Amino acid sequence: SIMSRVATKLSTAVKKILMVRPTHFEVRYSINPWMDPVSKPVNRELAMSQWETLKETIEECGAEVHVMESENAADWPDIVFSANAATVRGNKAYLANFLHPERRGEREFYKKWFEDNGFETCGRTDIAFEGAGDALWCGKNYSRLFAGVGPRTDIRALPDLAQQLDDGSGFKVVGCKLIDPRFYHIDVAFCPLTDELALWFPGAFDPVSQHNMKNEGVELVPVTAEDAGFFSCNAVVVGKNVIMNHTTTRVAKTIEKIGYNPIFIDMSEFIKAGGSSKCCTLQI
Repeated sequence: SIMSRVATKLSTAVKKILMVRPTHFEVRYSINPWMDPVSKPVNRELAMSQWETLKETIEECGAEVHVMESENAADWPDIVFSANAATVRGNKAYLANFLHPERRGEREFYKKWFEDNGFETCGRTDIAFEGAGDALWCGKNYSRLFAGVGPRTDIRALPDLAQQLDDGSGFKVVGCKLIDPRFYHIDVAFCPLTDELALWFPGAFDPVSQHNMKNEGVELVPVTAEDAGFFSCNAVVVGKNVIMNHTTTRVAKTIEKIGYNPIFIDMSEFIKAGGSSKCCTLQI
C-alpha cells in the first residue's frame, strides 16, 4: 500500500546524529582564539546540562541521536566535538587527522566507534584534516563537498578524501580558504540547510573562495560578522528546524524569512572552546 511505502520512506530518511558525552570536557589549553583556560574556565556541570538540552532538542525535532561515551578519553577534553571525528559518505568514514597534538588522540576513539557501528574507516595520518568540521555536503543531491582549508585542514588532504569516499556519484570537492583565525573550521562559517540553500559568513573566506562558493548552484544566505561571532553558522539542521546558540533577532528574522524555524539554546560553555551546537554533532 502507499501508506506502508511512505512509512518506510520516512523511517529511512530519519537523520542520524553522533554526539559524544562531555564527561571530561574543559578548556585545558588554547588552540584557537576563543580558548583561554585561565580567564574563561568551563563550568562542567553547566556544560553537561547544555549538552543534554542540545541532545533533547535534536531528538524533539525528529532526529535519532547516537551517543559515544568518553569516560576513557580523559586526556582528550575536546572529544565532545564529534563534528571533527570524520567526514561520512554512505557507510565510509574518512577519519580526522588533527593538526594539534592536543587533539590527535581523539582519532582512535572515533575509529573504534565507527568500526563497532558498521562503518568502514579510512584516512591518512600524515596530512592534517579535521573531519566534518572542515567538510560539509551541499550542492544538488549533495554532489558537492565544501572543504575548509588553511587554519586546520591541509589542502593536500582533498584529493585523497575525494578518492577514498568516491561512491560512483561523481561528487566534487570545493576547496574554501579560511582567512579569519576566529573561523578556523568551515562549519563555523557555512551551514547547509538543504542541498541548495546555506547560511554563510562571507568574510571568513578569501575572495577567490567566495566567488567559487557562489558558483556551485547553492543559494547562499549571508549573516553579519556580529552574528557569525555568536556562532550563527554553527547550527544543527533537522527538517525545517535550525538549532543554534543565542544570537541576534536579525538572524531569527533571516531564518524565518527563508521558511525555517530557528531554535535558540545556550551553548556558552562550548563557545569557550570555540564550538557551538553543530560542533557537538556529526550526521552519520
